[in-house]
Amino acid sequence: MSPTQTHLALILRVPAALEEAIEGLLLENDAAASAGFVSRDVRFHGDAAAYQTIIEQVRGYTRMVEITIGLPEVEIRALLASLRETFPGRGLTFHVVPIVEAGPIG
Repeated sequence: MSPTQTHLALILRVPAALEEAIEGLLLENDAAASAGFVSRDVRFHGDAAAYQTIIEQVRGYTRMVEITIGLPEVEIRALLASLRETFPGRGLTFHVVPIVEAGPIG
């Protein structure tokens, strides 16, 4: 991680039905593909959950995919712009947090 660039972590919450489409967009993005990213299945609970079925309402959660990627700030902003353009109103949510330190162990 370069000390002159601000690196951020983008944490996306994606409806399970969009998982492959979002991952495809990330793999087509040079910066995201080069940096790599992590995806994992999560259960989203609470009033903000957009339940897709009655079963989800009864269970009290909806299945989502959470994707985390670390990039320089300018690349994060460009990636968010691309996601907004490609997937408007599709239930994606995000957090952007600073990466204080990162690198290999050892």
